[in-house]
Amino acid sequence: MSDRQAPNQPTRARLPLRVWDLPTRVFHWALVALIAAAWLTSEFGMIEWHAWIGQAVLALVVYRLIWGVIGSQTAQFWNFVRGPGAVRAYGKSLLAGKSPAVLGHNPLGGLMILALLGLVAVQAILGLFANDDIYFDGPLRHLVSKSVSDLLTGLHETVFNILIAAVCVHVAAAVFYLIFKRENLIRAMITGRKDWPEPHPRVRFTPAWLAVPALAAAAALVWAAVTYL
Repeated sequence: MSDRQAPNQPTRARLPLRVWDLPTRVFHWALVALIAAAWLTSEFGMIEWHAWIGQAVLALVVYRLIWGVIGSQTAQFWNFVRGPGAVRAYGKSLLAGKSPAVLGHNPLGGLMILALLGLVAVQAILGLFANDDIYFDGPLRHLVSKSVSDLLTGLHETVFNILIAAVCVHVAAAVFYLIFKRENLIRAMITGRKDWPEPHPRVRFTPAWLAVPALAAAAALVWAAVTYL
């Protein structure tokens, strides 16, 4: 049996199967919390807190890139990043109501993950060069002219709006799967488990403790960039 697709045998028992590791789940919800905090601190003019949160977000993205290489099977990019053909085929099967069950991210979901990570990374990097025209400059503002900084500040705000739109699509997709496919993706990202037909496939997990040095390395890279560039 494939380690990604469940056989079309509804009579077989479906029992919880661990598919998401703890580091991936903590990353997901930590990123949600930090994006919400970034929005709140921006709305209430807490610009210094906003900057610190933006750097934490960037460190999380760098960490996720590392974990996408060394992490558990379902967290690794090779497991869910697919070409246009696979994405198109999955989309057609989804519209036809015949999409296969997938342990981790399906091809469309993988595409959304890449888009979200890219938008978050761009948003955080733009913030490093931004200014508020009053008293605050981003930590890398000195590397560009004032006019360029103003341009990047505007893009920082625009990309955030695009990011929020992408997040809404992401949430809508989770609701769609819950209602129409009876697949609770949100619960799975909390508990780490999905109901899966037996016999269960073997899912390879990387020891969770490796996430600690990975996160430390990511944080060190961001700190070095904002301190020494």
